[in-house]
Amino acid sequence: MPLAWTRIQGILVLFSLLIGLLSFPLAIGVAAAADEPADPRRAMRLLESPPRQQIPLADDRFRIDYEIEEVTLVFFRDPDTAPIVVILPDGSKWYASRHPREDVSWHSGHDYDMIRIRNPMPGPWQVSGRIRPESRVMVVTDIEFIPQDFPELAFVGERMMMTGRILENGEPIEQRDFRSVVRLELFLHSTNNPEFDNFGTPPTRIGEFLDDGRGLDARPRDGIFTGEFVLKVPSGEYIPHYRVRTPLHQRATDASPILVRRRPVLPEVDISTHEEEPHVMRLRLDEEYIQTDDLVISGRIEFPNGEFQRVSISTKQGDSLVVRIPNYTFGVFEVDLDVHGTDVNGREFRTTIPTFEFRSQRPRDPGPTPEELERLEREAQDAEHQARIDAIADERQQKRQRFMWILIFNILVASGFVFYLMLRNQLPSPEERKEKKAAKARKKAAPKAAAEAKKAAAAAKKKGDAKDSTESTEKKG
Repeated sequence: MPLAWTRIQGILVLFSLLIGLLSFPLAIGVAAAADEPADPRRAMRLLESPPRQQIPLADDRFRIDYEIEEVTLVFFRDPDTAPIVVILPDGSKWYASRHPREDVSWHSGHDYDMIRIRNPMPGPWQVSGRIRPESRVMVVTDIEFIPQDFPELAFVGERMMMTGRILENGEPIEQRDFRSVVRLELFLHSTNNPEFDNFGTPPTRIGEFLDDGRGLDARPRDGIFTGEFVLKVPSGEYIPHYRVRTPLHQRATDASPILVRRRPVLPEVDISTHEEEPHVMRLRLDEEYIQTDDLVISGRIEFPNGEFQRVSISTKQGDSLVVRIPNYTFGVFEVDLDVHGTDVNGREFRTTIPTFEFRSQRPRDPGPTPEELERLEREAQDAEHQARIDAIADERQQKRQRFMWILIFNILVASGFVFYLMLRNQLPSPEERKEKKAAKARKKAAPKAAAEAKKAAAAAKKKGDAKDSTESTEKKG
């Protein structure tokens, strides 16, 4: 009897499950019709698959019924372990690196595997891997992100905190590990209104929603995602653009336009030119968009020598918006300010003014008095007159020197010419030199001629003696 009753209970459970599966398409249609949102931010579907269910994982096994056309499974495993292995009802195996890619999308993180299967094989499935004991097979269904309303009015440089929740079929997701798979981002898209500074500005990523218990997020994995953003964008009109992504899916939607105004507080500095007078910093307010009687401005002013001056202003307490800065050092001053205030809509805000710099220089010499200027002018005129006189005297002196040099040169030339004439008169004429040369030659040639004559005479005498001897011989004969 107990065994039969157990079988009857199993049949009833299976029958209920089949009825639920058959009602999925109708439920989806009704949910889609009822979910046509007036506020588009409430319709951020991440994954489109059959409605929400969790299949208990018993001995690493689970069952998929034949009526499921598409399923997305998420398995959580020990961090930094190998991806799981999926064993199909027919005994075949799928790996993260080897699976039918036309019907299966598989993404492996450091501590999870997300698998999307189209037309899954019905029957008992099995997984093998370092799956955590508390893990379950999640059939991910209709997911939406519900963010906090974005303020209609914001300011450039404003630091703001926003929260949001991820719901599945209108209920929080109970599987805490699944929240680490989802990535939520916020972008600002310019409306390209030519009347604003952001005309032509490309889409800008502002930040990300996190549920990690860090920063402004109160508790980790509590289902409330917190975003901390700084509006580092030009002023103008924007459309908030929310983007939700998982490794296998991406959905996005836009919110109502918002206005980002210029910074509501701007510092202006009057730089002192006298060392005994301080510099004066005035804070100019945008009275059209903020409540000027509810401002708290804090920060500090760093001096060129490394010292600094604290700034603490509360307009509600009647503090002045004028800050006097001592002027006893010279160089670059740096001003850093944070502003906490309330806008005209009653929303409190916080914004940061970028580092503002100004330079202080040593006072310049005021210059001479009118009397000194007149005296200097007279001295300059006298000096100019004396310079002209000196120039004329120098010119005359140079002329005298040139005349003397010319005279000396002419005297030297004349003296040289006279010396030449005198020397020329003392020298013999060409005829005399020729005659003297001829006489010298005759004188030189005379001994030679006498020797030749003497030699000729000797030869003639010898010849005559020979002739006489011949004749004598002939006579004797």
